[in-house]
Amino acid sequence: MIVRPPKKRRMVGWFNPIPLLQTAIRVAMSTIFGEFADRREAFAAANPIGDSALDPRFDYSGRHPDGDFWFDFVADLGDGWNSTFAIARLLAEDRLELAGAQALPRGSLLIMGGDEVYPTPSADEYYDRLLYPYSEAYQERWPEKDCPDLYAIPGNHDWYDGLRSFSPLFCRRSIKVEGRAGVNRRGKVIGGRQTQQTRSYFALRLPKGWWLWGMDSQIQGYIDQPQVDFFQFVAEKWMEPRSRLIICAGTPGWEYVDPRAPEKEYGTLSYLERLAPSVAGKGHELKLMLSGDSHHYARYREKDHNFVTCGGGGAFLHPTHNLVPHKEFEFPFPAPGEPYDRKRKSYKRTVDLATKGNVANADEATFPSRSESRRLAGGLTLFAFRNPYFTLCVAAIYLSFTWLIYLNNQVLDPLGAHQPLHRLLVSGSLVDADFKFWLLAIASPATLLFCLLGWAGYYYFADAEGAARVVMGTAHALIQAIAASLVACLVLRALLPLLPGTAGTILSFVAAALAAAVTTGTLMGVYLWLCLNAWGRHWGHFSALAVEHYKSFLRLHIASDGTLSIFAIGLPGVPDDRRRRGGNPARLCPELIETISIH
Repeated sequence: MIVRPPKKRRMVGWFNPIPLLQTAIRVAMSTIFGEFADRREAFAAANPIGDSALDPRFDYSGRHPDGDFWFDFVADLGDGWNSTFAIARLLAEDRLELAGAQALPRGSLLIMGGDEVYPTPSADEYYDRLLYPYSEAYQERWPEKDCPDLYAIPGNHDWYDGLRSFSPLFCRRSIKVEGRAGVNRRGKVIGGRQTQQTRSYFALRLPKGWWLWGMDSQIQGYIDQPQVDFFQFVAEKWMEPRSRLIICAGTPGWEYVDPRAPEKEYGTLSYLERLAPSVAGKGHELKLMLSGDSHHYARYREKDHNFVTCGGGGAFLHPTHNLVPHKEFEFPFPAPGEPYDRKRKSYKRTVDLATKGNVANADEATFPSRSESRRLAGGLTLFAFRNPYFTLCVAAIYLSFTWLIYLNNQVLDPLGAHQPLHRLLVSGSLVDADFKFWLLAIASPATLLFCLLGWAGYYYFADAEGAARVVMGTAHALIQAIAASLVACLVLRALLPLLPGTAGTILSFVAAALAAAVTTGTLMGVYLWLCLNAWGRHWGHFSALAVEHYKSFLRLHIASDGTLSIFAIGLPGVPDDRRRRGGNPARLCPELIETISIH
């Protein structure tokens, strides 16, 4: 139990070496051990279904039998205080008044679509980055009898500890099964909302023949067999004929799919989207797929099916100007609703970036727009200053590397000059000094290993595969090495004559390391900017900007005639409430991104 005062956290610094290393270790451990200790199997064993009826807590059809049912979807939250608190405040409002839309009442149900905390899960991180902002936004706004319900699917960041922290928060509830040991236990209350789920995935009956499935695809996009059996059972036993289905997925496969190898990103999603419609004699229809994971709003369409990415719940922003507007690929299975013929080897699938409101010649259904996203990308050129801990860490590495070269010169003297390093670097031309620097660098195994580790880092960082990755990583490494060494030599040649003595020499080398690190950071930003704008690569490293603006969530409405309306709500600017003490928080100015209707 946490008893310390909560903290209003900053946005995660993804290029800060310490959290970067911590996240890398968690990813490695969860990837290796997650396959051997899958908590989803424990959920299934502890909460068997048998032939029992749908638990009333998961049935919302009777609460609003005539329609007029509202619910919300938010994903990728739990990062910085300002952005997470801002969206939590909007979700807690009794109703939202937006230009171009009716008054939108608060949802009776909140679905969290993955990655509820960043960068890695723990009791402390959930406490500060999720529970605290949502509790502050709640402030007892509604009576207990009107308490909305809360469901969450885990994203890859929630899985980094094998759902150890996720489970007691969202899956605390248990249902006693006749003939088995156990007790009925209520779920946890988070931000005034009652959790009801017993597993990391769930199925909910909504009014007017609508159903919502929340799937858990772990880290690698893997759906376990008990989860498949659960949804198969739901589709066969609980869903009425011709039910209409909404699926909340862990990742937007429609956005990530590579037409050259579509099954890698779309295989699991394709299986689940066909599961309900393939039940013989039922006639179920998949109408909508929702996901987060990409931290922006974007809607794709395949014929009459809508695929919505809305990961703007509070995490850093991902770009939109890299999105491919039209994707065509051959796939072993047809689109949802189309008949499957075992004799056919492939089907042509086509997904297109939709226009707002499905109106011809309207703007693309993205938030932020491509032009705004491209403008924000320009900030990458200031990478060295936006990520100061990264720059300082690189400076320390360069200083250590230079010290080793200094020792090489003192012990090995590969140039045969019998002069200390600082004297060698100020003699001759700048190019000569740089050549001497690298000759000393490869003169011993220690510094050569340093160079090889640096190249391996750039190779691993490159957003490519195969030979292209080798070329991309090597070119980046060479440019960085040449530029950093030239700048370091230039600074040393300028400062060493002005700062005599041992202290002056040390200060000169420290200044050279800092200048080289700033050069490296700047080139890193230019590299990311170029790769993103020219080839659409490294879009995930938009995180270097830690943009807390352009947040979004969905408010959905089921009308009396069964029509599902989706109101995509955007928040262009997030105020700074992290240092505010007392008084009312800053005013929020949300806007309507688009409205679509599904029948």
